[in-house]
Amino acid sequence: MQATAATPSDGVTIDRLSAQLQSLRRVALAVAHPGGPGLFGALVGELAEALAVPTVFIAVFCDDACSVMRTLAVRLDGKSLKNFDYVLQGTPCAHVVGREFRYMASGVAAEFPRGSLFAAKGMDAYAAFPLRDSQGEALGLLVAMDRVPIAGGDAAHAEAMLKIVAGRAAAEIERTRTDAALRAAALAVSGARSDTVFDELVKLLATILHVEVAFIARRAADEPCQLTMLAMQYDGQVLHDIRYAIAGTPCEKVLGQQFRAYPHGLQALFPDDEEAKTQGTVSYAGYPLTALDGTPLGVVSVASRRPLTQLDRVESMLKIFAMRAAAEVERLAANEALQQSEASYRAIFETAEDAIFVHDWDSDRILDVNTKACETYGYTHEELTRLSVADVSSGVPPYTAADALRWIELAKQGHCPSFEWQRRNKDGSLHWDEVRLKAVSFNGRRHILGFAHDITERRERERALQRSEARLRATVEAAFDCVIGMDAEGRIVEFNAAAERVFGYRREAVLGRPVAEVIVPERRREAHERWIREFPITGSGPMLGRLVESTALTASGEEIPVELAVSVAESPEGNIFVGHVRDISARRDAETARLALEAQLRQAQKMEAIGQLTGGIAHDFNNILTSVIGYLVLGEERCKSVGDAVLLRQLGQAHLAAQRARDLIGQMLAFARRQRGEARVLDVAPLVRQTLRLLRATLPSSVTLDGNAGVDDFGSPLCVAIDPVQLEQVLFNLCINARDALDGAGRISVHLRAHAHERWQCASCRAPVDDGPWVELSVADGGSGIAPELQERIFDPFFSTKAPGSGSGMGLAMVHGIVHGHGGHLRLRTEPGAGSVFSVMLPRAAATPAAIPDPAPARAAAEAPALRGSVLVVEDDPMVGDFLVERLASWGLRVRLQREPQTAAAWLAEPAHETDLLVTDQTMPHMTGLQLAARARALRPTLPVVLVSGNAGSFDPQELARCGVHALLRKPIDAERLRAVLREALATGD
Repeated sequence: MQATAATPSDGVTIDRLSAQLQSLRRVALAVAHPGGPGLFGALVGELAEALAVPTVFIAVFCDDACSVMRTLAVRLDGKSLKNFDYVLQGTPCAHVVGREFRYMASGVAAEFPRGSLFAAKGMDAYAAFPLRDSQGEALGLLVAMDRVPIAGGDAAHAEAMLKIVAGRAAAEIERTRTDAALRAAALAVSGARSDTVFDELVKLLATILHVEVAFIARRAADEPCQLTMLAMQYDGQVLHDIRYAIAGTPCEKVLGQQFRAYPHGLQALFPDDEEAKTQGTVSYAGYPLTALDGTPLGVVSVASRRPLTQLDRVESMLKIFAMRAAAEVERLAANEALQQSEASYRAIFETAEDAIFVHDWDSDRILDVNTKACETYGYTHEELTRLSVADVSSGVPPYTAADALRWIELAKQGHCPSFEWQRRNKDGSLHWDEVRLKAVSFNGRRHILGFAHDITERRERERALQRSEARLRATVEAAFDCVIGMDAEGRIVEFNAAAERVFGYRREAVLGRPVAEVIVPERRREAHERWIREFPITGSGPMLGRLVESTALTASGEEIPVELAVSVAESPEGNIFVGHVRDISARRDAETARLALEAQLRQAQKMEAIGQLTGGIAHDFNNILTSVIGYLVLGEERCKSVGDAVLLRQLGQAHLAAQRARDLIGQMLAFARRQRGEARVLDVAPLVRQTLRLLRATLPSSVTLDGNAGVDDFGSPLCVAIDPVQLEQVLFNLCINARDALDGAGRISVHLRAHAHERWQCASCRAPVDDGPWVELSVADGGSGIAPELQERIFDPFFSTKAPGSGSGMGLAMVHGIVHGHGGHLRLRTEPGAGSVFSVMLPRAAATPAAIPDPAPARAAAEAPALRGSVLVVEDDPMVGDFLVERLASWGLRVRLQREPQTAAAWLAEPAHETDLLVTDQTMPHMTGLQLAARARALRPTLPVVLVSGNAGSFDPQELARCGVHALLRKPIDAERLRAVLREALATGD
């Protein structure tokens, strides 16, 4: 092969290529440097030599805004300069960082800021290559500058050289930063305090990874699908306790699974994540927190409004932080569980129903007590922990401090049973506790735990039960009722003193014997034994829980009526039947007596009610008859003056009819006991004989009247206190009743004798009557007797068995009223077909009898002179009032009528109103006549008062005198009696 001679241009080219290869080799060797603190200085030095330029430096961002650059190594004119910061904007570097390689052969000086170091050094050529990390993120730039074109104007060679060095520098910067971040993370994780660990971790994580959001979240215990922020760094602020649901969020993909990263498009991937929308984040990365046993605990996550880069670095960081966070979450959970456990045990301790004491093992001092102990003993917690066992013991043996220490020693040995203890409270009162002592260990130390349960009430109940049992035993023994206990076989196990007394057996003689053969009559024994056998099956019976009447057998063989109730009590030995037996023989007798008393009460009430009705009717009729009779008398007087004989006869007949009505009303008042005569002590025998002589003249010859009336067995007269006229009426009515019972023919026997020593019952009022002494006046007839169904009504007013028009039915009613009005009673003995005997029983009087005056001969009425004076008449009945006005005016008196007693009292109160006499009715509304008389006496002490009443016998004479009543007149008013009283009263007033 023939060699070709080299031309000069070829030589230049070969030399340049050789120089470029040499510089490339030099740069390659520099790039192969193992790295370390001097790597960046070596790289810029080798590059400056290789390119033969005076200036080379490497600069990176030093702020989050990527606006300030900091040099990592600077070579200028063969010397290394100190690193410095400069603002990127306004420098030629701004056209390179984050962009692409730039080469300027000259003119770069114009782009430097005024006063720039490099401009001052005359740098005019410029070549720079951007530094990027493995993810393409801009880190800074590598710059070469010269006063002449770099690499002789060969931009490609300069780019190749810078690119080789830039790649190595970027790798070293990324490695250095990663190492620094890991070291910072490790330091942060290891140096974070436990009380603020989560706050510090999220702050460091956000700073290291340059993100806006970093948080550590814990799975909620109550909601596994929710997370609770333990700490969250959000735009420089730390937030806590934010709970959110993980459904539809990237945390759902991390919790309990693995590392997840979403470097961009977060909101599109998770459209339901409202927090991402609110925060404006577009990227997310999270690492699961897992317990040692694999249980999911939570997540540690970051989010940013910029896309995430260097995901490997992010994962490494999150993993480092996750390990510490998981450990802290576990520790937190353990602490919470411990606190919860302690709180639970403390709650149990404080809410226990027993008083609890914690004693020191060595000194026996009280270390702690619960609330119940304070409440029970009356001390505060501080006071109890300063006291000793002796201070809360009663001090009464065996409840002293020495006794308490012996129990504690037994507890230390594990041989302490529960025991009863007497304590003394703060107020000095003594109480009882049931105490249990246990040796326990907690917090690494041994203690004695004491439980005291207040049993004061139980002790009192037990004592009360003992006292109750004693009282019950005494009560059973002292009971008036028989108490007989039986076992399930019907044998007697209890027989009290009352049972001994009623049945005639000794307790020792009947215990263990079947009750059926002791007190149950033979005809009832089979039923009793069958009930005893069947009770455990049926659980019921005719006697169980009910009060029944039956018969029982005594030791003497007598059957007695009893009241029986049986109850059943359970006992360890079986059912016990308790029979409560009461002898009701006396009660049966009392019941019979009660029925009799009830009949007596009903009869008395009936007679009282009829008497009230009859008396009221008679009172009203009295007012009517007063005016009727008065006007008849006025009419008769007028007829006499005009000489009309026919009218006079007619008025006389009407007067007789009115007098018969007056007599009937008198009988009604006598029945109602509103018209009593003047009672005086008299010998009844002469009066009876005199009355019988009068009666014989009135009886038909076919009726025989006989009798005897004398003295008692000792020759003493038979004296009673009675109005003789009313006694005559009683005898007349009884004899007339006997005459009617004979039906026209027969015998009537009248006897008077002393009644001796016999108890009986009144025939009209049904009251039981003792044995005297009584005087008995009996009237017997031989008639047909009185039927039993009529005996209850024969004393009722207007009740009669006669034909209509043959009698008024007031005879026996009047007898009832007069006799009872004088303290007496009536007896009736009758049998069908054998006649009847009516006996008047009057209390015998011991006083000397008064003489019975002979009837005075009637005096012929003389023509009376006229009366003079003024009279105030007070009468609420219009007819009676008008009659009195006309009657008194006809006698020459000036009369003023007042129909209301209050108006009359007001009229009397005026001194200008003159009157000589006050005539007033007794029964008036709002004020009685007697009350008006008392008012008149107070107003006009000398004014005489005449009181008119249908019940003139019911007034106390002393009361009449005290009220100024001069005279008392009975309705219907007798005209001549009224005129005589008025004349006397007017004369007294004068």
